[in-house]
Parts: sequence; structure tokens; C-alpha cells
Amino acid sequence: MKQFPFLPFLLASFCILSSLPSFAAPGNASGFFFDETFVPVYVNKNDVESLTPGDNTQVATESGLGFDTRTTLGYTFSSQFIIGLTYNMYSITTSRDAVNGGLEGLNEKTQKSEYGPTVGYNFGNWRVLLTYFLSSTRQVDRKYVDSTGAATGDTTIKNTNGSGFQAALGYNYALGSHFEIGPSLIYRSVSYSKQAKTNRLNSSEDYDATELSTKALDSGLTPMITIQMRF
Repeated sequence: MKQFPFLPFLLASFCILSSLPSFAAPGNASGFFFDETFVPVYVNKNDVESLTPGDNTQVATESGLGFDTRTTLGYTFSSQFIIGLTYNMYSITTSRDAVNGGLEGLNEKTQKSEYGPTVGYNFGNWRVLLTYFLSSTRQVDRKYVDSTGAATGDTTIKNTNGSGFQAALGYNYALGSHFEIGPSLIYRSVSYSKQAKTNRLNSSEDYDATELSTKALDSGLTPMITIQMRF
């Protein structure tokens, strides 16, 4: 899986925006704070491994679109200190066709969601937001079909009891007294201690939420775009 190459864009944006003159920035009044941070997600891959050397099994390219968002609603004190609640949502659906005499088709959907309290601070045009996740889940649904359209696999893997944190560093470019936009760099780290599985074609593989001997880790550094409002 890969995302659009926003890192060069992010670095260039930091340089360009910090050199531009700012419009009127929000004043010192306290008020509500809304932050929407997002990035589109795009997948186009064909990375199936051959089972044996020289295997000529044909496979279609898997592709799909999705989104990754972080939404924060809170309250600012003197336009500097921020207290709020953050909700993250990630979703992407990908698919590939079945190839006659080759690899089966696949429809896959990955979803992640989490929420937790956030504290932050605005200094000049820069902002920092720190979030602790009280709950987090990750679910992957996979459906396989052969070249005739018959189902050959239908499973759901769900990781739960997740916890972790998120740190966001961004630059605000004020477009008025209440509206700002700019790039953000987000570090997110979550671990899941439980996992459940459902196999709709073979229930003998099912199991309820079970403690993992090694927690599943999901973390990364992602450049994103932020739209911010204060009112």
C-alpha cells in the first residue's frame, strides 16, 4: 500500500507558507476550535509472491482509493492552549479481478477508527496537538472469488482493545479571523491486544476476541493537510 507522495509537497509548503505574509490571525479571545486533517489514500500494486521458482501464475493488478482523516473539536484559551477530543477514521477498499487459469480475484476493505482526548498549543503560525487514544479498532474484510465468480474465501479479521498516541505538528496560514489552512506532519502509534476472526465459508476457523501473545502494532509518520476553524 502506498500514499500519494505528499512529503515533498509538505516540505515545500512549510518553506513557502512560512515566507508568505499572514493575513489577520485569530485574536486572543477564547472560543471553540475545529480541526480537520486529511489525506487521500491510493493503492495500485501487484506484489503476489510466486509459490515456486519459475511459477507463471497470472495475477491482475490490485487498486483502490480511500481516505485518512483526523477530526478534532475542542476549546481554545487565549487562542493558544487547546483542549478537545479527536476522532480518527481510515478507510480504503481495493480490488483485483480473477484471472482465468491464474490467481483468484480479491475485494479487500480496511477500516481503522480511534478516539481520545487532545491537548495542544498554538505558537505564532505553528501548532502542536497531542492525543491519547482511549479506544482503537482495525478491521480487514477479504473476499476471494474464482474466474466464474464463485466465492473461495470470505474472512474478517478485527483487532480491538487498542491504545496509543498521536502527535501532530503543523503550520497555520490564516485566511481571515476564523479560518486557517496548512500542512501537518502526523506521527501515530497504536497497539492492539486482542483479535477476532470470522470465516464465513469455514466456521471452524472462527474465534472470538482473544489476547494476542504479541500486540499488533500499527504506527507511522504521515504528511497531511489541515483545515482549521476557530469561532
